[in-house]
Amino acid sequence: MSVAARQPSSAWEAIRIADRAECVAWAWYRPALAPQSVHFQIPEDVHRSSSGALTLRRLLEAGGIASHEALSWTILGMTYPVLQGANPLLDQPLPVPGPAGISVQIASPLSTVPTIVPPLGAIDPVQEPSGAASPVLEALNAEWLAIVQIERQVDALRRQLGSVQGTLQSLNRDLDPDERLYSDSQEKREWQDARRWLRDALSQVSKAIRAHDIGVTSAAGNRRRFEQLYKDFIEPRQPFPGMDVERMVFEQHRKNNSNLVMQMQSAHAFAARDGVQRAQAVLSRIAARVRGARAKR
Repeated sequence: MSVAARQPSSAWEAIRIADRAECVAWAWYRPALAPQSVHFQIPEDVHRSSSGALTLRRLLEAGGIASHEALSWTILGMTYPVLQGANPLLDQPLPVPGPAGISVQIASPLSTVPTIVPPLGAIDPVQEPSGAASPVLEALNAEWLAIVQIERQVDALRRQLGSVQGTLQSLNRDLDPDERLYSDSQEKREWQDARRWLRDALSQVSKAIRAHDIGVTSAAGNRRRFEQLYKDFIEPRQPFPGMDVERMVFEQHRKNNSNLVMQMQSAHAFAARDGVQRAQAVLSRIAARVRGARAKR
């Protein structure tokens, strides 16, 4: 039976994720509070015994979920699109999911939302009373407008991080001959400490840039699908199958972008305060000593 078509269950069910008897996880299919999802719990000893071989695709197969039935999965607070089984993360070893487990969003039992939304009229619209405004469509519209606003902030932060990254790299250098000659041992130690802060700041900035460039919010295909849904259905307020599922996906994408903003802001603040300012202060003191020594010549 299709997992999307089965009735909601009221308890966890054991599933075998390997041939060995002890490799058992737990699945809760379409619980009443989240009927469009399947929740998985993997005991820590089972995760350890898998030696990195446990992937999301294997977990889906063990739970009887076909790739076309899954829309996305959430683990450790981050949501990733399944892309009809094409997402390469499906075959990467799963991290320890923690007490929250793994939640998989499944397609509606009545319809499946395709990765690329067909043109308006290619699917039968959902009928609603004439003149009635859909609360789901209004919520989707609000989510999309919020996503666009946050993306502007993310793009501005990306430019700022690129600029501060260049500054950090230029500061992270050896002292020149005059600086080495005229600085004392205390100033040399302070400069070595400052360079360690510079390297830490560079690491944080690089991590935030990667999260922007290749992280979950950068999935170009998913982003284009959101935009297509908005143009074809949300903006004209045209109901479509799977709206409730899409509302959750839009909401999670907005949250992921908000989390990215906080990560980028934190990396930039750390770089400016503990990287650039600290290094410039030390170099300024050394430069003053060099100027004083030259003046005495």
